[in-house]
Amino acid sequence: MKKLFIVGIPLVLLLIIIMIMVILFFSIGYLFFDFGLDEFNEEEPEWGVGRCTQTGEVDMELWKEIIELHGGYLQKSGDKFLEVAEKAGIDPVLMLAISIHETARGTSDALVFRNNPGGLMNPDGSGLMRFDTLDKGIESMGKTLHNRIIKDGLITIEDLGSVYAPLDAANDPNGLNQYWVPNVNDYINQLGGLTMNCENTNEIEIRGETAWLVPYTKTITSTFGQRWGKLHAGIDIASPGIYGQSIVAFREGTVIVSELSGTVDGGLENGSGYGYLVVIDHGDGMKTRYAHLAKKGIPTGSKVKAGERIGLVGSTGHSSGPHLHFEILLDDKPVDPLGYLEEFDLLLPSE
Repeated sequence: MKKLFIVGIPLVLLLIIIMIMVILFFSIGYLFFDFGLDEFNEEEPEWGVGRCTQTGEVDMELWKEIIELHGGYLQKSGDKFLEVAEKAGIDPVLMLAISIHETARGTSDALVFRNNPGGLMNPDGSGLMRFDTLDKGIESMGKTLHNRIIKDGLITIEDLGSVYAPLDAANDPNGLNQYWVPNVNDYINQLGGLTMNCENTNEIEIRGETAWLVPYTKTITSTFGQRWGKLHAGIDIASPGIYGQSIVAFREGTVIVSELSGTVDGGLENGSGYGYLVVIDHGDGMKTRYAHLAKKGIPTGSKVKAGERIGLVGSTGHSSGPHLHFEILLDDKPVDPLGYLEEFDLLLPSE
């Protein structure tokens, strides 16, 4: 009798634990993934604020570039994401950014072995869902996001992050959930911005005949002067999420150079030169250089006005990361650009 009694206690405890786990899994499945899947007929909520694309449409060049660079097993599914997002009434940029993050840049076991592109869980608590094809997994993810965004009104990245990766979650002992929102935001910025649930807050600032170069940020990370034993002939402009942001012309002028000057691949070891480069002649001996662009900028011969977009921030050439390197030349000699940008409220590096 004693043996049976002693064995019975842990068995009862085990059954209680299993019951609690089943209840928790059902709750999580309902919270995260509503696979009751209503038809896409609800009215769209009033959208919140996020960074928009420049045109309001998906930047297809950046779309293809980023899915090739970060998509992994998702690389051949770009068109499917666009198709599903359109049907679901959601932003394809947001959908792809979440998928890239959730699948560790298209490399996770859930994606490779289960065709699961978004960490989709079985509502019965039995773990990650498995799909016969990746297309079916993407369709299920689209319906899930539709329900979360359109039905539940989780219209911002922060709202979605509070459900996908709550900061106080018991299953996140290492605090990794804190990176969900910034990482998804970073991929959105690399893709050129959202197409819905956003408004364009990056206003172009013009003072007199001079425009600020990167509306997205005024953070200067490196100034004009000696650096690493040689002259750093301009200023560097950078901040988190700057990749793919617009670069605008400093002043009115004519584009005299728009080319790859060095390597497409960036980096301090293997990258060389300015990468994709634009040079504008403003007359009276003044020229400006815009370096390390994400891709080829505005064509040579173009007439531009102050504040007109000429390219996108990238990290091509000899570059440590996404930023704009900007130079001013007077009679082909570099001068400190900050002397011409004093009217703008810039954030300079600490001395």
